[in-house]
Amino acid sequence: MSETWRERLSRRRQEIGIDGPEYDYIKSYIEFYCSEADRRCKEIDMNKTVDQVIDSMKDEEFDRFTKSVIDSVHKKQGYDGQAPTQMA
Repeated sequence: MSETWRERLSRRRQEIGIDGPEYDYIKSYIEFYCSEADRRCKEIDMNKTVDQVIDSMKDEEFDRFTKSVIDSVHKKQGYDGQAPTQMA
């Protein structure tokens, strides 16, 4: 059975270093993070579904990929980890 990016993030979040208020923030705006992950998966292999690309990643590769996705969306949206912010 295929595991989505969101499901795998939930399972791997502590290994990635995402917890507490930051994880709550990500969950609140998950559609932004999922959209970026989907876009990047299509860049990796347009002939596979997003879930197939995610499933093909080893944990370490997924962790790096996901941290990059999160960092990118945080930067675009102005999340600094200090105070709650509104998404643009």
